[in-house]
Amino acid sequence: MAMLAEVMETGLMEAELDVDRKERVAPAISLVKMTRPNTTMHGGVFKSLALVYAALLAVFWLAFQGDREALFMVAISAVYLAAYMGTPFMLSRVGGRVDPAEDKSFAAFLREPFETWTGIVTGREAMLQVLLIPMAILIAGCGMGVIIAVSR
Repeated sequence: MAMLAEVMETGLMEAELDVDRKERVAPAISLVKMTRPNTTMHGGVFKSLALVYAALLAVFWLAFQGDREALFMVAISAVYLAAYMGTPFMLSRVGGRVDPAEDKSFAAFLREPFETWTGIVTGREAMLQVLLIPMAILIAGCGMGVIIAVSR
């Protein structure tokens, strides 16, 4: 009789564990509106990129103040930056097609999913991937500018 009670008790415990496991594995289904991830960057990301490069040129301009040859090279770099940023800007205006990413606010772009080659990330993470290296170069340029200013 004791053996039968033990089998029934074990079976009851296993059934309780089974129900608990099913509740954890299959939670209640909630309806979520699925949106297609963005595939084009918002214009605010490109404006931020242009601002970072312009700040880098300003740091170089301040760091090499007084050296005409170095300032000439900074001026040439500014012309290249204008061509680098201006050409895509002009080409985007020629077609007359409105970019769907421009219809959204920048804050909405940062929250929504963005598709990259390696998977789907948020717009904020995509912007971080674009701006990380230029920001690191800007920080290094500021450090070099401080070193140049202190050594004079």
